[in-house]
Amino acid sequence: MAYKDGENFTTYCDKDYDRHHYKLVFENGKGIVFGDYDTLREYWWMYRVKALRVEVLDITAGKGF
Repeated sequence: MAYKDGENFTTYCDKDYDRHHYKLVFENGKGIVFGDYDTLREYWWMYRVKALRVEVLDITAGKGF
C-alpha cells in the first residue's frame, strides 16, 4: 500500500533494513542521515509534511544504489 498525502510509511521489501544508511531529504534540499531504519521511520513520521523522499545509502560506499 503506497502512502497518501504523506500519512503512511510503506515498506516495500522484507529484507533486512539495517544493512544500509538512510537519508531523509526535505523540501529545502537539506537531509539527515540515519544509521538505522527504525529511527528513520520515527523522524519521517514527525517531519512527513516537509519530507520529500528517503534515499537508501550503501554503508560501505556511502552512495545510493
